[in-house]
Amino acid sequence: MAFLSPDHIKEIEKKLGTLLPKYNEMLLKLPFTPFQQEKAAEYFFHGFVRRMGTLVRCVDNVFALIPMDTERVPSKDVLHDAQINIQSFFANVYGCVDNLAWVWVYEKGLDKQIHRNRVGLRAKHTEVRSALSASFQDYLVRLDPWLDYIIEYRDALAHRIPLYVPPGGVPERHVEAYNNLERSIREALYVRGDPYEYERLLAEQNKLLVFHPLISHSVTETTARFAFHVQMVVDFLTVDEMGNKMLDELGLMR
Repeated sequence: MAFLSPDHIKEIEKKLGTLLPKYNEMLLKLPFTPFQQEKAAEYFFHGFVRRMGTLVRCVDNVFALIPMDTERVPSKDVLHDAQINIQSFFANVYGCVDNLAWVWVYEKGLDKQIHRNRVGLRAKHTEVRSALSASFQDYLVRLDPWLDYIIEYRDALAHRIPLYVPPGGVPERHVEAYNNLERSIREALYVRGDPYEYERLLAEQNKLLVFHPLISHSVTETTARFAFHVQMVVDFLTVDEMGNKMLDELGLMR
């Protein structure tokens, strides 16, 4: 049985279909967005919007590599390729948020007042947040849990344990057989030095796994594992919403 129900898959597919149109809508706004400061325009056009395009491609690639109805554990190459795209996705989601902070700082001439190490949109970036309207500040407060999750996963990727897709879980009824095969695998590889038997046993062991499309980093440091199909769509939509709200905050929406 697939990790996601058919109804859930349909719901995600509906939202998935909005990603490219939303990116294109953002592109179409570029000629009609009259920034006053060149650096602000650069960080929005060549930073934020370009990253949005990367996010769309990462989502497309992951969904093609591992469809939502996947039940069997994908091959190592497929998992690695999915991980590469997921890692790029998280790095660029973080970059989108950071770009928007710089757009605000440059457009409002705050770059001489706020040190670059204190530029951002998280709760700790009080100088930037205090310069925003009360309604935008309230919006960011509601986003704080999401921002904390993005920072956790981005920092793990950049500094600690890189994001990965666990190959699968072992149902309770198969735990003993899985552990027996694990011992045989180690013996084949390290005692007998038999790579063919190692590969054969590893394939048998993988048959006992049930695939769950989750993303994680350190097993001891992560606050939660996320279903990446769902999360990538939600994260893109959040980034798009933030971009539109920032343009509105700047009075650049027409």
